[in-house]
Amino acid sequence: MTSQNDAPPRRPSPGPPRPKRSRSTWKTVVVVAVALVIVWQLYHAFTNHKAGNIARSSQGSNSPASQGQSAAVPSTRPTPRPTVTLGGRPVAGSAGPLIVLNPGLVAAGGQVGVNGSGFRPGGAVTILLRASHHSYGTVVARAKTSKNGSVYASFTMPTSLASSAASVVAEQSGGPTATAQLVTPGGVGSMSIVGKAAGKPGDSVSISASGFGAGEKINVYWGRTIGTPATTLTADGSGTVGRASVPVGVAPVGTTTLVLVGTKTHTTATAAYQMLGLYPTTASHPYAVKSGHPVTFTGSEFAPGEQVLIYLNASSGTPALTATANSGGSFSTSFVVPFGLKGSQSLTAVGSQSRAAVSSGFDVLPYNPAAQASTYGAMPGTALTFYANGFAANEVVLVYAGGGHGQNGKLVSAFRVNAMGSASSAGHYIVPSGVGPSLYFNLVGQQSGGSAVAKISVTAPAQPVNVPSQPPYVLPPSLGGKPPPQPSHSPGSSSSGSSPTKSGQPSP
Repeated sequence: MTSQNDAPPRRPSPGPPRPKRSRSTWKTVVVVAVALVIVWQLYHAFTNHKAGNIARSSQGSNSPASQGQSAAVPSTRPTPRPTVTLGGRPVAGSAGPLIVLNPGLVAAGGQVGVNGSGFRPGGAVTILLRASHHSYGTVVARAKTSKNGSVYASFTMPTSLASSAASVVAEQSGGPTATAQLVTPGGVGSMSIVGKAAGKPGDSVSISASGFGAGEKINVYWGRTIGTPATTLTADGSGTVGRASVPVGVAPVGTTTLVLVGTKTHTTATAAYQMLGLYPTTASHPYAVKSGHPVTFTGSEFAPGEQVLIYLNASSGTPALTATANSGGSFSTSFVVPFGLKGSQSLTAVGSQSRAAVSSGFDVLPYNPAAQASTYGAMPGTALTFYANGFAANEVVLVYAGGGHGQNGKLVSAFRVNAMGSASSAGHYIVPSGVGPSLYFNLVGQQSGGSAVAKISVTAPAQPVNVPSQPPYVLPPSLGGKPPPQPSHSPGSSSSGSSPTKSGQPSP
């Protein structure tokens, strides 16, 4: 009989029936995974497209995709021009295309006038605005030159230009190019002014302010909040400034701001101000002059105390000269006209702060010297000297023989004129046999390029003579020639004894 302990163990009763897993769960997971992949691909494509748009928009209006006058075109490099040295610096030595901006300091949205000269008459000119470090420029205006090659155009400064400096380029198709610098300031604020709120640099304005620290120093700025202040005010015990007179500083033409900044509390107060433009004038004294002679260049109506940059045959780049305007905005400077300039020359003065610019010029007159030999008639073997005047002061005059009118011929002598540009009984030449009946000498100034012709009549002697021609003339070091080479002694040779002369005969 089977015992109770030997009975098989009892299985636990099953619980409530479990719900069957739906097959749609796996389908849902697959659908979600595919959807995530598609979303990731769309996001990746969208970010790439946005990055491309940002890269293109970083070029601003310089993008080739711009339309109309905003189309970006490569800026043409100007054709190199010959240079001369003035003030120790190389500057353009020939007049060419030139543009002047008025004003040259302008805020976004302001009008800029472009005045140009020296272009090909009756041709189309394209005005480009090019930001710093960009080789592409945006077309902002188009114009046509007049019969004398001048051109005028204007454009509105775009608000998209973020840099503080830009270039305006005037290009003529297949012809010359001119460039000028344009400066734009940073942002400004606003506040109120007592009295008239309009004027130009050099004027004064009356202001009142409050809210500063007691006895605090207050820096006054025009159109900015950094740099050297135009002046400094002092608040009273209550932090107030009552009707103080402030000199009008340099700021963009048009609506600008007068900014007060406390040096301790950094309290800022601003006032709107209408800045009027500067219209400077310049003049050269004398207007016509020869190279090597001094010229005085004067100007007025610049900003008081600003540095004036003076360019020769240019309006940007390295200035040939600089001057400082006095408290009335005037300056005066002198320079010696360098040799190498011929004809009309242009001098452009640009205020370094106001960017006010004006161009005037002067004419370089040619040298027209005169010369004659010591005799009008001579026979072979006659020694000649020369008389000359009208050359540049202290320059070397080269004497050429046998060239005739308009030709130099062979160099036979040279001499230096005095401070008045003249010489008497200078140089030396022996009339050889076989020349005549007339012999021409062409005397040329080495610096001025002035040329004079002297003529003599050569008479044949009754008895034939044989006068050899002079040996080739070598310009001595005293007249700018190269010094002769020093003789070298070989190791066994003696430094004493006779040495051959130029004619081959031993010297004593």
